[in-house]
Formats: sequence, C-alpha cells, structure tokens
Amino acid sequence: MKNIKNNNEAMTLPELILAIFMLIAFTGFTVMIVSYTSRFFQPLNKDIKEEDISSNKDLGGMLNDHFQMNNAFDSIIEILSEPGIKKDTLLKFECVYGQELSGEWNIPSINTKAIPESYKICIQPSSLTESSYSDLLSGGGKPGIYILYSVPDDGVSVNATPVRRIFCRPKPFCKL
Repeated sequence: MKNIKNNNEAMTLPELILAIFMLIAFTGFTVMIVSYTSRFFQPLNKDIKEEDISSNKDLGGMLNDHFQMNNAFDSIIEILSEPGIKKDTLLKFECVYGQELSGEWNIPSINTKAIPESYKICIQPSSLTESSYSDLLSGGGKPGIYILYSVPDDGVSVNATPVRRIFCRPKPFCKL
C-alpha cells in the first residue's frame, strides 16, 4: 500500500479560469445570435392591448390590412378598367385616403372602411400609355397599363408595407 500514488483529478486554478472564460464567451455569443435573429420574428400585428383581446375586437395588423386592401383593389380595378371611364379622368386622380374614394375618385360602391385609415391609395400610369378610344376601336391602338398602390402614412415598417397592383384598361382591349 505504500506504492499507491495519490492522483488528484481536480482542475487546477488556471484550468478553472479558462473554463469560466469559455463559458462566458459561449453564453455571450449565444445571446448575441438570439437577439439578432429575434428581430426577424416580430409579430405582424400592430400593438395589441389586453382589452382588445378580451373584447374580441378586430385587431388589425399588416396581414389583415393587406387582405382588406386587396379586396378593395379588386373592386376599384373592376370599375376603373371599364371603357366608360376616360383616361384623362384617371390621370387627374390624386392620392386619397380610403374614406375619400367615393368623393375624390367618384367610386361610391367602395365601402369607406375598405381601406385601412393609415394608408393612402394612389394610381399612376406606366410608360405603356393608353391610346385614344378611336384608335383602340380601329385596332391600331394599345390599352394602357396602370399601377394602383397604397402608401402607409408612417412609412414602411414591419407592421405597414405598401400593396401594389398592376392592371390593364380598358378591359375589352386587354389580352391575356
């Protein structure tokens, strides 16, 4: 029994300090990566209050806003692509809020709540301009391409992004 060595398998002080520094570095790196990636997973809904959830109130949010605007854009495009509306009338349209569509753009069939309040609706012709109606009827003219889009009041953010739609008018002269 005298020849048995006493091997103490514990860490030395420099090894302990090195292990603590490695743990701190790993934890810091992990926290940094998690905080960076968490910015991409922010909720798509606007600031939701506790009383809104309990009252089953319409919570809004970017996805709901886009759904509303796309439905309203379908109705607006259906009306504006008709040949009875002159192209000069479309060129005079200025950006308006949703509740002003029936007045400024003279589209009474669009509900005033169809477009969220924080968005303006605009229309702009593209470089493919519309020919006169007489040229279209004779077969020598080309229909015009227009861009219908929304502009968020507070600028583009995680909770507010623009919606754009391209359409052709007058509809009878547009080919698929």
